[in-house]
Amino acid sequence: MTVENEIDYRGELAMGRGRNPTLRRYLFERRFMGLTDFDMDDPVTCDVVAETIGARRSLVLRLARQGLIETIETETSEPLLPRRAVVQLRRMQRLRRDLGVNFNGAAIILDLVRRIERLNGELLEMRRRNQ
Repeated sequence: MTVENEIDYRGELAMGRGRNPTLRRYLFERRFMGLTDFDMDDPVTCDVVAETIGARRSLVLRLARQGLIETIETETSEPLLPRRAVVQLRRMQRLRRDLGVNFNGAAIILDLVRRIERLNGELLEMRRRNQ
């Protein structure tokens, strides 16, 4: 069963339209939390990402076209997104909801957090080598 069919099938069973937040969380955790980095690079459509995070397709497309989320180049006019974009968009939604940050600010914050985490990892590695 494809991801799109799984969302439709489980959504119809739970709420008739797949708009149940508990169901979306279950599907998100089932599909994304146990994946390896390789799996997180698998392409998904904007429709799948929008349904998974509970947002409009137009928002996902706008963020992709603005370069705020990573895209995978294709021969079609609509970009594909790596599965990791779902995690990034969830974090952006939380920053927007909890702190009132716009999507541009959220993208910058997440980029800085990634850089800090990478630098902390490098620092720990250097300390291990020197001991």
